[in-house]
Amino acid sequence: MLKDYYLEALEETQKRLQKGKQIWLTNASFVKEGNNSITISFPAKMYLNSFNTHCKNELQSALDDIAGTHIDIETIIGEAKEFDEVEENSVQIEEEAPKKNSYLNPIYTFENFIPCENTNFAYNAAKAIAMHPGINYNPCLIYGGVGLGKTHLLQSVGNYIEKENPKKKVIYVTAETFTNDFINSIQQKNSSSFRIKYRKADVLLIDDIHFLQEKISTQEELFHTFNDLYEANKQIIFTCDRPISELKGFTDRLKSRFTRGLNLNLTAPDYETRVAILKKKCEAQNVKIFDSVISYMAENIKTNVRDLEGSLTTLIAYSKLIKTNITLEIAQEQLKNLISAPMASEQDISISTIVKEVASYYNIEISEIKGKKRTAIIKDARNMAIYLTRKITQYSTTEIGNYFDRDHSTITHSIDKVDQERKQNSDIAAAIDTLENTIRSKSK
Repeated sequence: MLKDYYLEALEETQKRLQKGKQIWLTNASFVKEGNNSITISFPAKMYLNSFNTHCKNELQSALDDIAGTHIDIETIIGEAKEFDEVEENSVQIEEEAPKKNSYLNPIYTFENFIPCENTNFAYNAAKAIAMHPGINYNPCLIYGGVGLGKTHLLQSVGNYIEKENPKKKVIYVTAETFTNDFINSIQQKNSSSFRIKYRKADVLLIDDIHFLQEKISTQEELFHTFNDLYEANKQIIFTCDRPISELKGFTDRLKSRFTRGLNLNLTAPDYETRVAILKKKCEAQNVKIFDSVISYMAENIKTNVRDLEGSLTTLIAYSKLIKTNITLEIAQEQLKNLISAPMASEQDISISTIVKEVASYYNIEISEIKGKKRTAIIKDARNMAIYLTRKITQYSTTEIGNYFDRDHSTITHSIDKVDQERKQNSDIAAAIDTLENTIRSKSK
């Protein structure tokens, strides 16, 4: 760690010094680091004296700034070849077997991603980036709803590069982790360590940048990190749950950086791809499920890949625990809370129909549900309308947000809130059932 600080300070000091004085730094050799100290060696006393006279103060100042604390510079005379050889061997070993990014999930590979017509472009673009990072498609933003494969593609790039280009430094983090690292660096007065970590990356992968909304200081740090990496032709990829234009609480200059490169939109997979995903998952777990069950799931679970895989996991667990084959009847029973039969389509039930019935049930005006008032009863009615729209139609959360004039995070929060209340409050569960039955009956 201290050696990294020293090398960066050395580079910074050489930039500041006049050309005639830079020569005295070239004679210094790093020997070792201790507790808040480093030792450097000079081949003769004259070189050490010149260093003390012309360079030491500048190097000491740069080192303290980068480390965020005072680091003692100790000096010795001698070529210290033994130390140099150890250092060279250490570097060589590190290059041959670099530390892998512990946050990358090895399951997320291009081989395990099943592209379809809706995702072919994003899949092929991600693969091209992985093969030639920092060349053609930089930066890159992958956006789409929950569970559509953004994280899968992002980590596939990281895993591919670590395998094919092991000398490249790949960093994958969520936006939340990036924020926490930044906050910790401020609290510990060690911002230089944070910057070394992220700005020395060859490939920077940040998941869920919508988390940075309203976090202006973190956005400022990301902006400078972005610029450093971009100017050095290092690959940068982000994911987001919505288009950049829908992000709120973001600085304009950072939003402009996100849109500077390639933007890839992931949408829900088609029927054929849903079937392929289910079959591949069954093969991976060495489980056989009847084609009729696969078709039933693919026809009715259209929201996202995560829901599809979660449903399959439920059936596989049931099969293993009960020790029985999964029939169509068993699948219908086990998935009845997820799949409403018959599944209403958006052509059958409109959002306005749902809002009308919810407003009537809560005895409020329709305009109040779409309005800005936040009284308790209006908030409850609004959340219920959003929840029912997501439950019994095929509208995406983005489309629902557009209708209610709310952002994506508000929509998902409303859905999660009502779903949690449904599990804990029998009155809420009864209200949901009543409203759903009323809406469906009037739509037939």
